Amino acid sequence: MNKILLFLFLFQIQVLVSQEIIIKDSLSITFLKAKETSKKFNTRSHVKVKGNQSKRILTRCKVKALYGQPVDINAFSLIDTVNKMRYRINEYIGYQGVSIMGSGYTSKMYLKKNLKDRKGKPYKGIPKYDKSVTDSFEDFIFEGYTNIEVPINFGSKKSHSISPDNKEDIISTVYYSPTKMNQFTAEIYFIVHNSFPNSHLELYYGKELISEIETE
Repeated sequence: MNKILLFLFLFQIQVLVSQEIIIKDSLSITFLKAKETSKKFNTRSHVKVKGNQSKRILTRCKVKALYGQPVDINAFSLIDTVNKMRYRINEYIGYQGVSIMGSGYTSKMYLKKNLKDRKGKPYKGIPKYDKSVTDSFEDFIFEGYTNIEVPINFGSKKSHSISPDNKEDIISTVYYSPTKMNQFTAEIYFIVHNSFPNSHLELYYGKELISEIETE
């Protein structure tokens, strides 16, 4: 009898952890896990995080478009309900099956800032700026919360200053184009403050709560 009760208890825990959330009858999101990851080395992430005042959180979800529509990744955000902060995605990987060494990007990364070189041309080797591609992160307002965006440094350029040795960092916040796969795994990285005595994190899609976050 005790073994049967234990099995039922474990089964109920699994159901709670893997609860499916339906967004506006068109999108299914099942939260899988969350964990704090290394800030310097990560086989999936290409962004390094410096300093002791921040940490990187990975959240993983199964996502299914119920009617085949593109999935807007930018609607995901991480909410700190104690310190009233809402974090934008810092990096995203979407894949079907198994992702090896970060493979499987299904959305293009775009710059929020129109970065140009000294000749007025876009830099080569970094994401593009295209204001026609919608960024929905700011469409969802959480009253009393501050939006937090951590920009990515793509390198340095020569400054316009008189000294030829001066460098200026090429920095911009990023967002993503819609994902066109009907069913996929989303790995979403957030960089959050690590200096608060207390915090409580929750993963949202738009205004819908997906899961409370407890990192390993």
